[in-house]
Amino acid sequence: MLKGRDLITIFSRFVDPKKGSMVAQDARVQVRTPDGKHYDIMGVNLVENKILGAKESHRIVISTHEETAKMGSPIKLL
Repeated sequence: MLKGRDLITIFSRFVDPKKGSMVAQDARVQVRTPDGKHYDIMGVNLVENKILGAKESHRIVISTHEETAKMGSPIKLL
């Protein structure tokens, strides 16, 4: 499970000009499902949990939609 603070650390490695690359700042952001399908990110929201006794009071929800322009298979993982 990934926490919000972990997500910030990961993304800062990509977009910080001192640590990451300029290419990453303009890179398309997608989510890949376990079955290999890719989805574009439509939005990111902070949502309050309404479950009593839940361990986390809030969660970050990433909404997706079908790819608007198919990208093809990735060449390599950088």
